[in-house]
Amino acid sequence: MSANNKMTVVSESNNKRQLSSSSIRLILILSAIILFGMFSVIYTHSKLVKDGGRMAASDNSLQSFNAPSRKKFSSLLDRQQKELQRWPISTAKNSTLIREKLTTRELLQRAAQQQQSRQQSVVSDERHTQKANGMHICTCLNTQQTKLPSKPKRLRWLHIPKTGTSFISTLWSYTSSTTNRYIDLNVNSHSCSMFDNTSYSMYDFVLMKRYPWEMYGALNMIPNNTKKMLSVDIPLGLVGGTQHAALAHDLKNDESYINTPHYQRVKHSKMIRKWGSELSNNITIASFFRQPEDRILSAYYDGRHSNGFTPELYKGLVDASYQRNPTTKHSCTIDNSNKTYHNPLECFARYPGIAGCMTRMLSGETCADGILQENGIENLQMALDVVLNHLDFVGLMEEWNESICQFHRLFGGKKMKNDDDDSSDTLYWDTPLQGEFSNVHKSTKQKIFTTKHLNGFEDYADRAVYEAVKYKFNQMVGTNKCHRYMTWDELRNDKEGIAERHGIKLDSDGNICKPKSCVELGKQCGEWSDGCGKTVICGMCNVGRTGLPSTWRVQCSEEGQCIDYCSPWKQKGYWFKSEDSPPEMKEVITVINKPTDQTYLTPVDAILICDKACNGSTSSSFKHFIDAGLCKCGTTPKILNKNFTIQDFSKAHDLTTMCGTNKVRNGAFLLENETQPICCPPGLTQKSALTKELKGKGWVRLFSMGSFNKEGEYFDHVRIECGAFQECEEVAREKKAEMAVFDMFNSMCYLARNVIDLKDWYTVTKDNQYRHAIDLRQG
Repeated sequence: MSANNKMTVVSESNNKRQLSSSSIRLILILSAIILFGMFSVIYTHSKLVKDGGRMAASDNSLQSFNAPSRKKFSSLLDRQQKELQRWPISTAKNSTLIREKLTTRELLQRAAQQQQSRQQSVVSDERHTQKANGMHICTCLNTQQTKLPSKPKRLRWLHIPKTGTSFISTLWSYTSSTTNRYIDLNVNSHSCSMFDNTSYSMYDFVLMKRYPWEMYGALNMIPNNTKKMLSVDIPLGLVGGTQHAALAHDLKNDESYINTPHYQRVKHSKMIRKWGSELSNNITIASFFRQPEDRILSAYYDGRHSNGFTPELYKGLVDASYQRNPTTKHSCTIDNSNKTYHNPLECFARYPGIAGCMTRMLSGETCADGILQENGIENLQMALDVVLNHLDFVGLMEEWNESICQFHRLFGGKKMKNDDDDSSDTLYWDTPLQGEFSNVHKSTKQKIFTTKHLNGFEDYADRAVYEAVKYKFNQMVGTNKCHRYMTWDELRNDKEGIAERHGIKLDSDGNICKPKSCVELGKQCGEWSDGCGKTVICGMCNVGRTGLPSTWRVQCSEEGQCIDYCSPWKQKGYWFKSEDSPPEMKEVITVINKPTDQTYLTPVDAILICDKACNGSTSSSFKHFIDAGLCKCGTTPKILNKNFTIQDFSKAHDLTTMCGTNKVRNGAFLLENETQPICCPPGLTQKSALTKELKGKGWVRLFSMGSFNKEGEYFDHVRIECGAFQECEEVAREKKAEMAVFDMFNSMCYLARNVIDLKDWYTVTKDNQYRHAIDLRQG
């Protein structure tokens, strides 16, 4: 398709999208503001050139816009000049108005100031203030509030790439913690595979593995007055999960849009989601945003992040933006174009389909446009309408700490019974956890490029969206900011009552009680006193933290330690030492010189027992382990030469340990032909694989959004040893569950009743890659 035809299609599709009259005014105002500024620069300094129907070649040109399109937008600008000074900007669903009225000149001056202030590539992110000599405080909480904010019924995180995965800390603690019981957010961000030795930085996955929703989820997400009239409230994972799922729109009755060529092409390419609207099903939508060029810079350094591109397009993107020279002087080209750009970052930013990520995701399409390879301008009207009229919370990465405080102010309030007056309640806001103010994915890569190396490139559509978000954010914050960082000395000498309002306890000497984390307590799992009157949750033990095969299991001991064990050995009483231990176990642990104060075997202990049994030990006790089917003989295991201790295996399960670098993760291997304990049968060998037999019984993988869109009230959870799916199903049927979820990563079977089919009301996904579910209501 030529550039002219391409823009004609875009113009037609934009003209046919019908919105409410007030929304149209708002959209046209903001569009005019941005476009007027762009055309002023473009017209005087450069001209648009064609690039094979793709992107304009001039450094300061408006991407993909031809002369007819430019004329149409100029005409639109002329029609809106008078409207610009008369109409205020609407915010959210309560239709409150921003009273600030700005002229075109004032707005252009503001945009110019913004451009001049962005000389550094590093985002002005306050999270660097996370220190050890104080704490973050939200001063607007627990003041004289007269109205309790409404709590979200279904919480949807619109997770735009490179805008703050750290927000999962707030969302997960918000729904999993209570006033006196909270989860420890200080978890290493690297997730370990249970099938091999690989690991990857995915803090959201790690957090959900440690604190699975079915056990720690809040009961406020699906109220009992839904269409199904549930008997109780039931927990619901984040609507849409934590993945980069675009916002779903209700397009069934929008004939003016679904008949456009743009929609038909997008629908044909399966870019638009199939389920119902998330804007009309009483869903609370929260999202963070980032200065567009800074977001693109971050995406460049994160593996050329381009969610939505096909493998073929991604290869072309990488080829174009590959840095062959460790300097900024390396030039590059896009595909077969004749235009040469200054550096790989500029090629990445200008690659067709990269610009306009935030705009597209707000309007139902993927971050990167892998089909039409447009720049988001064609989606701008719908995106601006969503920002101004449908988003319930907007956060800015540049104002991270303030954004976290504002989220709690808007949604964190609750009623507490007043003991002195039974007729009244006290409004109370829980203090945000300190981990919510941390950057859990802080990049350590050396960056030689900054936004100045974009050489004039601007993401025009996302710029318009970002300006609208900033207006809304400023209105949400008001004149007085909520966040404040206070040192311990400031809190000790506090005369404003801030410490008391935030539940900070002082002893008789005026010393502040500092809660202890799981690591400081020496705990890896379970729930424990934090030393300041509250309970800290250290979560569950996960498999895959060591290099052992997935046939081994892990459980939490009474002392709060994660212990690797071989299930058949445990079932026969051979793993945990006690007075009732079988005599043959007592004998073998004496022979292998096991410390008397060690109450259980380590994996190396069991391997050593099997090695002695297989190599002709004269003791009948060792032979018993072969006769009982607990050992498989082979070559001498290399693990015996690595001197692993019980502390090495324990360290692998600490919350802050990076699984990819810990000692046993990289060395505790058992090859198929080596002597070793016989543990559970191998399970699934691939993360996405399900056997035909399991599929035939109704098991479905939960990672795929929309494939099994059902939820229920989780009333019990059962540890599964070696029976896997079959054992989980048998337990579920025995306990009269309507639905079972088998979590391979935690060897846990979650049981639910009062199951409902979410249909197209909204979708939910359980992002840990190892969950499978079965509906037991039929058969």
